[in-house]
Parts: sequence; structure tokens; C-alpha cells
Amino acid sequence: MGKVTDPIAKRIRKKAAKDIKGGFFGRITHYIPGWHGYQEKNERRAADKVLREFIADQLRLVKQDLEKLQMMVVDYNLSKTWETFDRMLNLTDKIESGIRYADYGYAAWGSKEKINEKELDQVYEFDATLLEDIGAINDVAEEFQEEMNQGKFDEAWNYTFRMWTVMQRLEEKWNQREGYMKGYQD
Repeated sequence: MGKVTDPIAKRIRKKAAKDIKGGFFGRITHYIPGWHGYQEKNERRAADKVLREFIADQLRLVKQDLEKLQMMVVDYNLSKTWETFDRMLNLTDKIESGIRYADYGYAAWGSKEKINEKELDQVYEFDATLLEDIGAINDVAEEFQEEMNQGKFDEAWNYTFRMWTVMQRLEEKWNQREGYMKGYQD
């Protein structure tokens, strides 16, 4: 997974680190033995949480667009797509909830199980890659809406299928992330 390459992810991580380090408490704890490593993990945990909340919010916005598209396909009687839209909206809810309330990728201070910085970075990077699929769904939804606004309905099933395929890929990536995290849980 490597370094953080997504500019949004970099900004979020930097902000989370700044929020944790700031203030009088941050300066004092710098001198406590062992605290610095704990603080770095805490920064990564906070950055991961902020990033996941951002991802979940982006997915919620995509869901709103999908709901508008669903109303349009119903209004235009494009019945071939209805069932797929229902499945997409249900899957969007499931993934958004999973992302928003997922484990942080962090073992508590003093815990016997330790997750090192490299592994924390991998979890963080994994979360950042989810944004690509959300962006892809959004792009297809915008294309589809533009086509329907122009009265072009011939490709309705193709657009719906493309969104469904990306949504399934997003779910698969999220399930992989969950499996990775479960390697650290009992």
C-alpha cells in the first residue's frame, strides 16, 4: 500500500495529527517515557477515524444521488432498473454504516496485542482507496442523470449495471478490510 498518495487523505491525516499534538497537554506529554509512541498511534487512530467518517459522508452523498436517480427511473418507467436500484440503496446503507462504525485499527495502550505503525498505515491506506470507488459511482451517476435529463433512456440498464458493479467492488474491498482487522481480534 505504501505512502499516502491521496491529497484528501494527506490533509485529513495532517489535521488529525495537529489536533492531537496541540496545546499545553501535547507539549507536557512529550516528556513522559513511552508516551510519544502511544501518541503516534493515537494520531493514526484519530486520522483513520476522521478519514472513515469522511468516506461514510461521501457515500451518503452518493446515496442521495442514487435516490434521485431511482425516482427518475420510476417516473420514466424504466422498470428494468428498479430492482437493482433497491439493491444498490440497501448495499449503500450497509457499507456506509460499516465504514462509519468500524474498528479503529488500534490496540489500547497496555494491551497484549500490538499493531505496529506499518500495519496502522496499511489500514489507513486501505480506507483511503475506498474513495476511488465512491468517486467512480458518483461519476457514473452524474453521466446517467445527464443522459436522462436529455431524454436519452436507451442506456439506462448499462448505467445501472455499471453503478451496481462498482458498488459490489466497494463492498468487496470493505469486506477485505474487515478481514484484515479481524486478524487482530479474538
